[in-house]
Amino acid sequence: MILRKITFGGAGRAARNAVTFGVCLGLGLATTGHAQIDRMKPKVEPALILAQAAATDPETVRILAALAKIESDLNLGMLFMQDGLTNPDGSHFAHPRVETLPGIAAGLAAAGAPDLESLLLTLEGGGDAATVTANFQAVITGIMLARSSLKPTNRDLLLSIVAQTEAIAAEINVSGPTEVNNYQDAWAMLMVARVQIDLLLGDSDPNVAGGAAEMGMAMDDVILSMPDPNVAAPVGFDPAPILTLKAKMEELAGTI
Repeated sequence: MILRKITFGGAGRAARNAVTFGVCLGLGLATTGHAQIDRMKPKVEPALILAQAAATDPETVRILAALAKIESDLNLGMLFMQDGLTNPDGSHFAHPRVETLPGIAAGLAAAGAPDLESLLLTLEGGGDAATVTANFQAVITGIMLARSSLKPTNRDLLLSIVAQTEAIAAEINVSGPTEVNNYQDAWAMLMVARVQIDLLLGDSDPNVAGGAAEMGMAMDDVILSMPDPNVAAPVGFDPAPILTLKAKMEELAGTI
């Protein structure tokens, strides 16, 4: 569902947003000039059926948030490959399998999710741009299937977005400029959280659907206010709007 259409100026910014919001939509990696980015759910995503919440499963919430972190790292990896972003720690493609997947592998296996480790290893193997893009799409599809296999409730998903937002705010230095790597991580995580909010737009609870639409618009404004992630020096950015969003999402979660 389209919330609104946003124009980003400049080829670099256009390509970055095309990658993030065009996951599995063909990845507009050759985008140039101004880009019109529609806010929508990835068309290839398996239907994520959100049950009405009777109780929240903290483990499901934790795994959903971790899957979002993996997705954000992979999106950064694509941006690094396509747009020349730099990182002294190497490609973000290698981070998820080492840093995040071990903590959720057992839970994913118990839920019958696809084997993400083998998909990530293939992606880490590199290759030309076409090969990397195809392998990236395979992992993203695996993440989507894993998310569905968890059978989350609407409240599970919402609380996982709350957890993601908290992690985003933690990357921002409140007392001064934020280091480049931390800022890029925060930017990428925010983009993934924004796409996930759209998954709540079709919820049968009008309170949830309406709250998601409001939060999505507010998050759009935060994203538009953020400096470009392709920076060479620490970034000054106030995390207050992100924390305000987190508080609103927690409030909405309390009503489900």
